[in-house]
Amino acid sequence: MTRTLVTGALGFIGSAYVRAHKDDDIFLLARPSGQRFLCRLEVVGGRPGSAQFCWLDLARDDLADAVGEVDTIVHFAAKTFVDRSIADPTPFIESNVVGSFKLLEAIRRSRTVEHVWWQSTDEVYGAILEGAYREDARLNPSNPYAATKAAADGLALSYFNTYGIKVIIGRAENAYGPWQGREKAIPTFVRCALQAKPIPVYGDGQHRRQWVHVVDVVECVDHLLEHGKPGEVYHVAGHQELSNLELAQGVLGALGLPAERIQFIEDRDIRPGHDRRYALSTQKVRETGWQPRIKLQDGLPNVVEWYAAHKEWTFG
Repeated sequence: MTRTLVTGALGFIGSAYVRAHKDDDIFLLARPSGQRFLCRLEVVGGRPGSAQFCWLDLARDDLADAVGEVDTIVHFAAKTFVDRSIADPTPFIESNVVGSFKLLEAIRRSRTVEHVWWQSTDEVYGAILEGAYREDARLNPSNPYAATKAAADGLALSYFNTYGIKVIIGRAENAYGPWQGREKAIPTFVRCALQAKPIPVYGDGQHRRQWVHVVDVVECVDHLLEHGKPGEVYHVAGHQELSNLELAQGVLGALGLPAERIQFIEDRDIRPGHDRRYALSTQKVRETGWQPRIKLQDGLPNVVEWYAAHKEWTFG
């Protein structure tokens, strides 16, 4: 039986992965400070019955015992909020670079780990105004968060090339779904709408992003662990693109509210270097037999309804 360690197990994508594998033999790694997010696993009784928690900080603690117990590692742990990385890059370097390095070192010394999933982001490429990036595109991160993820990807590939660690890198577009961090766009839009406050949209609202449901991300991880090739990068994406203005309008529409609730926010000081558009080619991952199941026109209203119904999380 496969024994899996999930890092960032209480994060947005990590907890979704845990919920989907509630009956599997898994270990959950999370920082001690993350215990406030145990609510993300309430639907599986707080924690899966067969799971064990490892309360560790990747950048500071000894990972040997946690890594030595498993044959598969699914690495989701990361700091992810761009605005905070611009205000103070240090925690992002510690978590995303140093923490990832220490995890790779623990894997290198392990005699049991056979498969590694490495969660990354479309932001490592920077903006693209037309077309879509392929997996071999030049990395050009525009903010400290993206730069730390690009650095972590480089480390992971170097450990494949040098030490033979069987790592697969998945660069995902914007994921959405239940239990996302309250500071992210969709929860923020819903919260403001329910409080009868203007929905804040950066700039002119024409920054464009692709979106993929977190359930599809989880399914793609499992698919590529089985069908992907170690040492390769794959795009976890669905070609479902919206401008930020269209996203805000979609949230308001799902709540039955008028579009006049939108307020444009000057973002020059909040997010300098704000990438105009991200887009990923999915040809490579589709050739493995995967494609997303949840269409944005169905997924977005359902997620908006979830945040509206779970005010204890949305308003936190």
